[in-house]
Amino acid sequence: MKKMDEDTALSIIFANTKRKKRYEDLLTIAKAFDYLVKLSKYSSQQAVAKKVGLSSEMIRQFLSVLKLPKEVQKLISERRIDSVDIVKELAAIKDPMKQLAAAYALRDSQSKDVRDIKRLVKNEDFPIKEAKKTILNAKPKGLHIFVIDFDDEMYQAILNSSKIHKIKPPELVKKIIKDWLDKESRKKNKRQ
Repeated sequence: MKKMDEDTALSIIFANTKRKKRYEDLLTIAKAFDYLVKLSKYSSQQAVAKKVGLSSEMIRQFLSVLKLPKEVQKLISERRIDSVDIVKELAAIKDPMKQLAAAYALRDSQSKDVRDIKRLVKNEDFPIKEAKKTILNAKPKGLHIFVIDFDDEMYQAILNSSKIHKIKPPELVKKIIKDWLDKESRKKNKRQ
């Protein structure tokens, strides 16, 4: 991606929201919006909306891309998922595991009709075992996935700890596992 400045961000937004065909992926557009919102000159979604001639709601929908798990963002950057409406539906799912499973299911879906996708994404009964199966079967090249079941108490503890340490929950879990593996490795080296 190009080095972001105000002119670059504005040109990305105008070139990709004012025409029928977009040249950039939704993640790039979302990063351009995010840059402008954080710029002191604008400092709000409303100010950016006024500048670019879009609604605040539309900008919020683009920015929702940045709240999705990295694996989903990768599918978006590859344009395997390339609809703001679909991103909006994915962002409506609160569980990152279900977001990821739904994204892989959407990627593999023959239908690109938003109504069909809404049915898939909004299905509250999307079983967690099915989500795990979908994720493990869709394992992208170079991505290693481990599915760990946490009870509600453990899950809340991870969420609380991640807020305290200002780190995303998956990164916290990776750090805990890495620290544990390092400790086990040191123990093994001492025994030898």
